[in-house]
Amino acid sequence: TQFKSENGIYIMYPFIISSEPGFATTIELSSDAINPPPGRPYPEGVNSSENIVLSPYIRNCDKGERLQDDGTCTVCSRGTTRLGLNSRDKCLTCPDTIYCDGKDAVGVTNGTWRFDSWSNKALTCLNTDACLGSILGDRNKSNLYCKELYNETFCYTGWRSERFRGNYCSQCASGYAPSGSTNCVACSGNPWYYILIVLICIGATGFIVFTVRNALNKKAPKKGEGIDSKKISIMIKIFTNYIQLVSIVSSFSFQWPDQVDSLFATSNTVSQSTTQAFSIDCVFQSTINNKFDIRPFFLKLIFISIAPMIIGLISVVVWFIIFRVKYKANWLADKQLLKSNIITSLVIILFMLHTTILQTNFFSFRCKNIGDTERIHWYLEKDLEIACWESQHWQYLFFVAIPSLLVWGFGTPLFALFIIRANKTNLDDPGFKGKLGFLYDGFKKDVYFWEFVILYRKIAMVFISVFLSTIGITFQALAIILVAFIGYLLQLHYNPYEDATLNKLEKSSLVNATLTLYCGLYFTSGSLPAVLNYLLIVIIFIVNVNFMVLWLRELLREVFQVVRDFLDKRKKANQVVPIKDEEDAELKEEPKSPRAEVLKPPSDDRY
Repeated sequence: TQFKSENGIYIMYPFIISSEPGFATTIELSSDAINPPPGRPYPEGVNSSENIVLSPYIRNCDKGERLQDDGTCTVCSRGTTRLGLNSRDKCLTCPDTIYCDGKDAVGVTNGTWRFDSWSNKALTCLNTDACLGSILGDRNKSNLYCKELYNETFCYTGWRSERFRGNYCSQCASGYAPSGSTNCVACSGNPWYYILIVLICIGATGFIVFTVRNALNKKAPKKGEGIDSKKISIMIKIFTNYIQLVSIVSSFSFQWPDQVDSLFATSNTVSQSTTQAFSIDCVFQSTINNKFDIRPFFLKLIFISIAPMIIGLISVVVWFIIFRVKYKANWLADKQLLKSNIITSLVIILFMLHTTILQTNFFSFRCKNIGDTERIHWYLEKDLEIACWESQHWQYLFFVAIPSLLVWGFGTPLFALFIIRANKTNLDDPGFKGKLGFLYDGFKKDVYFWEFVILYRKIAMVFISVFLSTIGITFQALAIILVAFIGYLLQLHYNPYEDATLNKLEKSSLVNATLTLYCGLYFTSGSLPAVLNYLLIVIIFIVNVNFMVLWLRELLREVFQVVRDFLDKRKKANQVVPIKDEEDAELKEEPKSPRAEVLKPPSDDRY
């Protein structure tokens, strides 16, 4: 197209660009009449160009508008909207969870949240009280939070209460910390926080000391003479396995009723007397999170990954102190015993931490789409403020999660199995048994490896619960039921424990897990008849309480036995035995060598 200038001025009228919305193009205007005549340059400060480039852009239809057949955008009526990427999509009636007030005034209802103003999917919040909907109403917004505002009173993504922030309303605001799986409680200078920390540490330490003490006690009682401490140690292992199994089952995204969630809760964090709750996150928040730019999940990931080394170092120091105090100058007379006690302590502690290490590190790979089908946004399920597969996430995977899994999750148990298998003919040797006996004590000789069968069964369950969640909750649950069922059949076939009661406890824990998962499948179907809902809740309660009662009954039976033995010994000690004369009394005691008594290594006295 050519234009002529008049007095050096080009007039292009009308100049109309007609296109569908979303069109972008480039228009170039050029002229050969702009250069000045020879010898007559332009005055200073005047520039010229032979070409002018224009880049017009025709805007796309905005959210709340649709493209009509004549190429224009029209506003969706109230109660309908269009949020998809395709402008030709029709204005659809808004679902119950989406609030549409005409055009782009699109928000969410109470208890729901969406990723941004373009998202066409509203997600039900983990804590429905945290998500207040898009309309502010009479509430004071000074303490509320909105990710994307439409105006002063309308929030595209939904207002969040003062305690909650972040995606999905799942993060706690500054000054608050998580309590349970969905609540946030205020952090304050309340001394009960630190008192409860001390109490929890004392309780955990006492449990570990009790377990280690029983594992190190190599004195086996004679028939009819008291409690078998090895049996107590094995019962503690079975109970620990059961608690870890319940933790795995409870991590499934079933629509568990509140009553079942309460059963699965490992602790009640709400303090009725102070209307606050204990959360160690409060301590992290005041000491670490506020000083370093690190997400709470990454902090826990680091802590869990180095915990075996920290606790191992503490164990070494504690045993050195015990030997130094008890045996004074001769505390290194039996280095082999000291080494054996340290190794046993490390084995027991790593056993107790193993499932937690696996779950925490596996969860660093588990991501969730919190966008919609057209705009996918992957975020870490355990911390929905961490974007998956970006540089920060990859750094923690490569330098923390993967090394921790290889060393603590798979490598250390496999290494221990190889050592035990290489010494399977020396399993009764006091020196070897004192180090690794905790891993095979109580099993029949031909199935000395059974603890590792249990261990890798738990690894398979944790793997399924984390990585198969994207395939579907039903497939995931059926896979883990299959693992539990195979474990039950193997348990039924081998009966690996020497004690029939222990075999009964192990089978009960596997049956309980299988039945709980099977009942959980019904809750995935959504609304259930009230009768069926209560029936499933009763079944879950019965099977889990049944194990607890069975385990506690056997434990109390052993405890009552040791009390009876203690009273019998006291009674015999108080009895007076007549003797003929003082010489006979002296002959009753065998003389001991003072030197031998000093130098005798403490080979039988274990903690």
